[in-house]
Amino acid sequence: MTKAVLFDLFETLITESRTQPTRASSLGRALGLDQAAFRVEWRARRPRIVLGQLSFADALTEISQTLAGTANTAVVQRICEQRVREKTALFARIDEQVASLVSDLSTRGIRLGIISNCFEEDIRAWPSCSLAREFQCAVFSFGEGVAKPDPEIYLRGARRLGVDPTSALFIGDGGDNELVGAEQAGLRAFRAAWFTRDRPSAATGPGLPHCQNVLDLMAASV
Repeated sequence: MTKAVLFDLFETLITESRTQPTRASSLGRALGLDQAAFRVEWRARRPRIVLGQLSFADALTEISQTLAGTANTAVVQRICEQRVREKTALFARIDEQVASLVSDLSTRGIRLGIISNCFEEDIRAWPSCSLAREFQCAVFSFGEGVAKPDPEIYLRGARRLGVDPTSALFIGDGGDNELVGAEQAGLRAFRAAWFTRDRPSAATGPGLPHCQNVLDLMAASV
């Protein structure tokens, strides 16, 4: 019997598919740097940001100093503030069907959690999101020092919900090889395709074209 559902956050509960957010890898020009060179330096540092070992601002500062010998603190601050604003806006636009799904699962007594690879700036608005009150835990990589697909991050989520991993589902769009990691931790994993169905995906795992399909999984596990 399924006792809990752990969700990915972005492109599963929250989507950027209806907006055009600024991609961190494209910030070179905003910093006055060669874009190709910036991208190389960014990719080298991003994993440390996701793990909370380096802040977004410090990463941009380091890259500027590496490529130009100096960093414009005001520009770095504006970029960080812009990222917070763009991510905050997403939490105010919750898909009605996603909201209905979360409410339904909560009403059924299903324990709910989030597991997300993200920066601190990305989830600053989560506590004020209308979905937040329905979730018993949120496991964010930057605060945990561990990221998907490491099985440990899923196990932490299951422990905080007070359930055995084998009685929990993980639902995510498949990024960061997250479905494989969830299965290695003992959860049943399914790919959320409701925001990404029109995009080619290399993600493995059964696809759920509509978020209400999660309720079908609940019925099948009774």
